[in-house]
Amino acid sequence: MLARFFKNWPLRRQIVLVIGFTILLVGVVGAEFVRTVERDTFEKNFHYQTEKLVAMLSATSLDAIVSEDRPVLQTTIQQLLENDKDVVGIRVINEYGETLASWYSVEGNLPASADSTIDFAHDVTLEGEDFGHIELSWNVDKQRAEINDHARKIYLYAIGISSILALIVLGVINSLVISPISLIHEQLQLLQANKATGTLDIAASRELMHLGSTVNELGNVLELRKQKEIELEEASKAKSEFLANMSHELRTPMNGVLGMLSIINNSDLNPEQRQQVSVATSSGRSLLTIINDILDFSKIEAGKLEFEEIPFDLVQLIEETADVVAESAYKKNLELICEVDQDVHSTVIGDPTRIRQVLTNLSGNAVKFTNDGEIIIRVEAAYGETSADRLRFSVSDTGVGIKESSLENIFQSFAQADGSTTRKYGGTGLGLAISRQMVEGMGGCIGAISKLDEGSQFWFELNLEKVDRPATEEVDVDFTGKRVLLIEANDSARSHVERLMQAHNIEVHSKHSVAHALSQLREAAKTDAPYDLVLFNAQLSDMPGEVFVRCIEADPSFDNVKLVPMTYVTQQIEVLYPHHNPRIHAQISKPVKARELHQVLVTSIFSHVKAAEPTVADDEAKLNLYSKIRILVVEDNPVNQAVALGMIENIGFDVDVADNGREGLDKLAEEHFDLVLMDCQMPVLDGYAATRELRANEKDGEHKPVVALTANAMTGDEDKCLAAGMDDYLSKPFEPEALEQKVVTLLADVISDLESDEFKSPMQKAA
Repeated sequence: MLARFFKNWPLRRQIVLVIGFTILLVGVVGAEFVRTVERDTFEKNFHYQTEKLVAMLSATSLDAIVSEDRPVLQTTIQQLLENDKDVVGIRVINEYGETLASWYSVEGNLPASADSTIDFAHDVTLEGEDFGHIELSWNVDKQRAEINDHARKIYLYAIGISSILALIVLGVINSLVISPISLIHEQLQLLQANKATGTLDIAASRELMHLGSTVNELGNVLELRKQKEIELEEASKAKSEFLANMSHELRTPMNGVLGMLSIINNSDLNPEQRQQVSVATSSGRSLLTIINDILDFSKIEAGKLEFEEIPFDLVQLIEETADVVAESAYKKNLELICEVDQDVHSTVIGDPTRIRQVLTNLSGNAVKFTNDGEIIIRVEAAYGETSADRLRFSVSDTGVGIKESSLENIFQSFAQADGSTTRKYGGTGLGLAISRQMVEGMGGCIGAISKLDEGSQFWFELNLEKVDRPATEEVDVDFTGKRVLLIEANDSARSHVERLMQAHNIEVHSKHSVAHALSQLREAAKTDAPYDLVLFNAQLSDMPGEVFVRCIEADPSFDNVKLVPMTYVTQQIEVLYPHHNPRIHAQISKPVKARELHQVLVTSIFSHVKAAEPTVADDEAKLNLYSKIRILVVEDNPVNQAVALGMIENIGFDVDVADNGREGLDKLAEEHFDLVLMDCQMPVLDGYAATRELRANEKDGEHKPVVALTANAMTGDEDKCLAAGMDDYLSKPFEPEALEQKVVTLLADVISDLESDEFKSPMQKAA
C-alpha cells in the first residue's frame, strides 16, 4: 500500500516527506509530552497549595467554628479573599451540616464553565473529633491559560527545532545520497543515449561509490562495444564488398564455362559427346551451388533472403536435383533413386530455386557420407497434417549415420556431427544451416533421423498450394498388353522402375541378374510370347552390360529383342550407345525419370511413334520471327561476349555487341535495336550510367527495354539495376531458356506485332 502511494514519486520528495514528517511527529509528540508533564505538575502543586491553605484556614477558624462565631469566620474569609483573587467560593459548615459562613463571587467573576473551577473540601478536627468542614472553589482559567500558552511555546519550539533538524538531515542526505544518485542517473541516461561521457566522480557512501564505479565500468564497456560495433560494421561492409567482388569474379568465368557448354550442347553432337557435356555441365552447376551457398549465407545473416511464390513442376524439380548429384553418386557406385508418390500433385506454388537448393544440399551430404548402398530422394504427402497441401521431402541414405547426441547441433552454422569427418569428407558446415534457414523462411520445418553406422534420413515439410496441371506433352499411347523384362539388382531401384511402368499398364517381369534374365528370355521365345523390350542396368555384378548385349546378338532367337540400357552418367560404353549399336533402341540415364522413361518406352516399343516435339514448320516459323528481333549486347569481357552471342544466335535472335556503355549508346543512336542486354561493370561508361543516360535521352512515349546482364548477385544488386532504369535483371551464369523467357516477356508487344504482320497482304505491308 505504501509502495503504491509513493509510486513514481521523485526520490527527493519521498525523502522530504518521510524524514520531515518523522521529525515533525517526534517534535509534536515531545511537545505534547512536555505539556502533559507541566499540566500534571501544576495540578499537583495546586492541590498541595490548596490543601495547605485550607488546612491553615481550618486551624485559624477552629475556635470560631466550635463557638460558631460567624463574624470572626466572615472576617477570616475576607482576609483569604484579599490574599488570593482566584477563590470564587467559600463555605464553612459545622458538624451538624449547618452553614456558619459563606462567600461566592459575584456573577460577572464566575468561571465560564464548570470545567474552569476546582473544588476542595477539608475537615475541621481537634484531637480526632470532627467539628465540621470547609469547602473551597478555585477559578483555574488563568493557570490553565498560562499552561496552554506555555504549551504553545513548547510546540513552536518543537516545530522550529524539528524543521531545522529536518533541513540539516535533508541537506546531508541530499549531498550524500540524492545528488550522487542523480549524477548516476544522468550518467546512465547519457550512456543510454549513446553520447560520449566523462568519468563519474562520486563522493558518498561506500555503496554509492561502488555503484558509481560500476557505472563507469559500464560506460567503458559500452564505449568498447561502440568501437566494436563500428569495427564490425566496417568488417561487415568489407565482407559484403568482398563477397560482391568474389561473386562477380567467380560468376564471370562460370558464365563462360556453363555458357559455352550450353552452346556446345545445342550443336550437332553424338549421344556420347552429349553425355560428356552433360557431366561437365553438372560439375559446373555443383560449383555454382557452392558459390550460391556462400552468398545465401551472407544474405541470411543480413536477414535479406527473399522467397518466390511461383508455379513449378515438382516432378521435374526432383529429377533435376537428382541429376546434380548423380555423377558424384555413381562415382562411388551408389544407387540413386528419385520418387514422387502418385498422389502428390505435380504442379505446385512455391520457391523452386530454394527447394532445389535445400534438396541439393541434403542429397550432396548423403552422397558425401555414404560409401556403399543407395540414396533415395522422395516426395510424399505429409500424413497426419491438417493441411492438404503439406508435402514431406526426404533424402535417405545408407551411410555412416549420426550419433543421437549430435543430431541437435547439425543444423548450426559451421557445425559437423563429428569434427573428425571434416578431414575425411570435407565440407564447410554451411549446407544444413542454410537449409534450415531456407525451410523455416518458407514456413516449413526440417529434421533428421539417424542411427550410427546404419544411415540417415533428412526431411523437411512445406505447404505447397496445388495448381492445375498444364496440358501434357506426352504422346497418348496405349501400352496395354505390352511386356517388358526389367533387369535390376537393386531392390529399391527395381521397385521404382516397376511402379513407373505399371502406371502405364505395362506388364513388367523383373529379374535380379542377367543369368536369370537370359533364362526368362529363352522361355518367352519358346512360348511364342516374346518381350517387347528389355530394360537392363548396364552395371550388374554377374555380367557387364556390354557382355549381355553381345550374348543377345549371338543368339538368333533374340533377333527381335529390343534393348534399352540404364546407364550412369559416368559410364561411356561405346557398344551401349544407339548410334554405335543398332540393337540398342535407346539409352536412359539413371536415376530413371518418369517422363524420360515414358518417352523411351514410346520410341522403343512403338518405333513408328515419336514423342511430341515441335514440328519443323513450327521451328522455322519461330526462327523466322526471332530473326526479326535485334538485340544489342553491351559487354566488355570477350568470353562473356562470345557466350551471349552464341546463346542468342542459337535461340534465333539477331544480335550485335558493344564493348562498353559509351559504345553501346553510340550504336543505339545509329541503329535500331529492340532490346539491350547491359553488363553493369564496364570501363569508359558502366551499365548504370549508360542506362540513366539512355533514359534521359528518350523522347516521350519511347522506352527501350534494358536487361541487366551481370555477375553481381548480392542483396540489393537487383534493386540497384532497377533504380538505374533497367527493366529486368539476369544474373550470370544464366541458362538460354531464362534468357529467351526474359526477351519474349519484355518484347511481347513487338512479337505480337510481328506475328500480325505475317498475315498482312503485300499491299498492307507496303502501306
